[in-house]
Amino acid sequence: MLPEIYEDVCNLIEQKKFAEVKQLLQNMHPADIAQLINELPEEFRLLTFRLLSAETASDVLPELYDEIKDELINKIKEVRFLKILDEMDSDEATDILADLEHSRTESLLKKLDKIDFEDSSEIRQLIKYPEDTAGGIMQLEVIAVKPDMKRDEIVEYIKSQAHEVENIHYAFVIDSKNKLLGRLDITKLLWQSAQARAKDIMDTDIITADVELDQEQVAHLFRKYDLYILPVIDKQGHLLGRITVDDVIDVIDEEASEDAYKMVGLESEDKVFTKPLNSVRKRLPWLTLNLFTALIVSSVVGIFENTIQQLSVLAVLMPIVAGLGGNSGTQTLTVITRGIALGELTIHNTFRAILKEIGVGVINGIIIGSFATVIAYFLKGNLMLGIILGAAMICNMFIAGLMGSLIPIIMKSLKIDPALASSVIITMLTDIGGFASFLGFATIFLT
Repeated sequence: MLPEIYEDVCNLIEQKKFAEVKQLLQNMHPADIAQLINELPEEFRLLTFRLLSAETASDVLPELYDEIKDELINKIKEVRFLKILDEMDSDEATDILADLEHSRTESLLKKLDKIDFEDSSEIRQLIKYPEDTAGGIMQLEVIAVKPDMKRDEIVEYIKSQAHEVENIHYAFVIDSKNKLLGRLDITKLLWQSAQARAKDIMDTDIITADVELDQEQVAHLFRKYDLYILPVIDKQGHLLGRITVDDVIDVIDEEASEDAYKMVGLESEDKVFTKPLNSVRKRLPWLTLNLFTALIVSSVVGIFENTIQQLSVLAVLMPIVAGLGGNSGTQTLTVITRGIALGELTIHNTFRAILKEIGVGVINGIIIGSFATVIAYFLKGNLMLGIILGAAMICNMFIAGLMGSLIPIIMKSLKIDPALASSVIITMLTDIGGFASFLGFATIFLT
């Protein structure tokens, strides 16, 4: 979105030229309109959203930041909200309604039933699945044909359903009990003879997703097998719906953002312009935890208080050991956490991955420690102090490699998201390891 559009909209609203704002919005893509509303001052958002047609608003609403989306949903009139829901695909309407209070969702669904909203039954079906599973992100709109249907019959059926189903890459073949039998590639279908039957030309070697599969694993299937469409089935093999690649792009973005937030202690989104009090509420618990881990680290330093009093130069060099160890541990943590997320780590290769990260840590420790030894000697003129600093570096890099790989693996085995709390634990352990090794060696060899 161009900055000029933002300025134009703000100026037109201030001049109360709403017809011109509406005309300007009509020429914009829904994604750009959503970005504009996200950036507008709070007092202009609702007014701008009201100028959109119900059809355009249905495309814009899912793209808004969660806080702004909730704000607009609470402020727009219910009749208007129902019209917007009526324009949405079933999966998008489900996502919107699932975030509301249960009582309000039920009330809205009953009113949608009264206005003959054709997707209300589908929403009721979709809303029962957790939002972070295959069932929660699937679309119920699919092209499904019987095995005995001929090519021309299939083509005519696809034409009749084209207004209901977008992105038609495949038709799925099902039996009389709705069990998935195979898949028909639409392009290949067109090359078949008119008498070719679905059962004779379908591909039976297809990748499927169980309805309860976690959305992160769904994204992994798309990435691994280069999929465009993924059919969703239940335990008995019945076809329930499909997941398209555009839905998975949203999942990948969501999961990556979620991991990034959790790595720094945010369990939910904290946007640039989130209200200050909301940001405080989201960040304070993590910082409180950080305070207690810092107290633990500080108590370790306190053990060597007499050593530091005798050799004040140690206080100058301590942050170097802890800082480099923390950075090394975070690097290892990031590599292992992403390896878990992408499915690269398995039971068979986890031990090898841990050994590799320990080896990398030790080698880095030797190289960095050697530099630190020379630098400390030239700065302070004390060879033993330099050797102690270098040895402490090697010890702390070893700890960083070991703990940076072990902690996320242990958390995953306990069914805890490895991104959550891993970084603060790693930082605490590398700080303790760095201070204990550096001050411990100094106590032994310099006092």
